[in-house]
Amino acid sequence: MKIEESYLARRRFLGGMAGGGVVALGAGVVAPMASFVGNFRDEPPPPFLEIVKADWDLAPGKSKMLKYGKIPVLLINTPNNELRVFQAVCTHFDCTVGYQEAENVIFCACHEGYYDVDGQVVSGPPPRPLRAFFWTRDGDKLRIALEKENLKKATPESQT
Repeated sequence: MKIEESYLARRRFLGGMAGGGVVALGAGVVAPMASFVGNFRDEPPPPFLEIVKADWDLAPGKSKMLKYGKIPVLLINTPNNELRVFQAVCTHFDCTVGYQEAENVIFCACHEGYYDVDGQVVSGPPPRPLRAFFWTRDGDKLRIALEKENLKKATPESQT
């Protein structure tokens, strides 16, 4: 009788372990999907963003990535010391783009798309130029906005 009981106990144990593994695997797959599905609330970007001089005062030929709400922003100070501000999202497949100092181009690594420092397509699959931000300087602050009207609303009195 002891042998039959031990087989039954082992079988129950192994079945429980296999079932627990399946449940853990299922939870590992379902949990991220549930959090993704539950995050369909698309928060609108802020009307404008104020950037302090330490963040936008770059040496010529340098760049910096920032966030405008959830939107990545690429600030470039061209070798000619001209400031450019773009939405750092490729127009081909929404990959994040970056600035390559040595070639003085904006590059998308997903499908080798190249843009010049004016945001125009140089080569690769991107169908449109990069979207440029509207911007203005106010003393030591740089204000950027996706819509030009929002820069007009951005006055020092409106911010507390």
